[in-house]
Amino acid sequence: MSSAPVIELTSLSKTFGSTIAVDDLDWSGGLGVIGLLGPNGAGKSTLLRMLATVLAQDGGAIKVFGLDPADADDRLAIRRRLGYLPQEAGLYRNFTAFDLVDYVAVLKEITDRPTRRAEVRRVLDDVGMTDDMHRRIRTLSGGMQRRVALAAALLGRPDLLVLDEPSAGLDPDQRLRLRTVLSEIGRRATVLLSTHQTEEVAAFCQRVLVLDHGRLLFDGSPRDLANRAVGRVWISEQPDTDALRSWVTGDGDIRNIGVPPAAADVVEPTLDDGYLLVATDEAAGT
Repeated sequence: MSSAPVIELTSLSKTFGSTIAVDDLDWSGGLGVIGLLGPNGAGKSTLLRMLATVLAQDGGAIKVFGLDPADADDRLAIRRRLGYLPQEAGLYRNFTAFDLVDYVAVLKEITDRPTRRAEVRRVLDDVGMTDDMHRRIRTLSGGMQRRVALAAALLGRPDLLVLDEPSAGLDPDQRLRLRTVLSEIGRRATVLLSTHQTEEVAAFCQRVLVLDHGRLLFDGSPRDLANRAVGRVWISEQPDTDALRSWVTGDGDIRNIGVPPAAADVVEPTLDDGYLLVATDEAAGT
């Protein structure tokens, strides 16, 4: 989906002691749903925190809506158009779900009470919490609490949604509902989400980034990522000891990834296959 950049990163870097979390990153993104993949420790959460104006970079530049979060006035202007779901939301346990989201709405400067309460009900309904909105946070399951935090991020129809593992703790039906909500938002805004669920990226992201050790290894469509494994996935009757990975499929076949032997039964790759090969090829320097 083409558009003017909403996010522009130039030589962006962030370190914690001797650990490089984000390493000289250049990237820009516009409207649509963008998935961010990478192993634990890849720098995904650090990158999202910088984009959400929670964490300052050590080097390089960030522009969001053409504004600089290092400038106090620009930072406030960005936050007025931003929705953010951190990995750990830190909800007030004695609040009800409604009161918690209403409190966040006040912080987001939705001051007219009837308008604000209608907006709170809208976002709680979007995440399937209408029937439980008056229960206290401490009585809700982990998945329900995650949905409350997501509802708070959706307040005010933000132009940029930054979501760190939004589907964590959600059951299959709730994940499908989340896809519907985020897909619709992506038609008018930018949604950048990190996930370990490659099927989520394949299902509704128009663009996918692969990050590892703070470096951008891949930027393209989910289909382009899957195509990185074309000709490198095959089915056999026994595990191939030369394969990078082998496992038994639901059909009882052995699926292998790597360099296939001659006359191998090569099959169509998935996004999982492409993701694995991007990471392993980078580690091998190929």
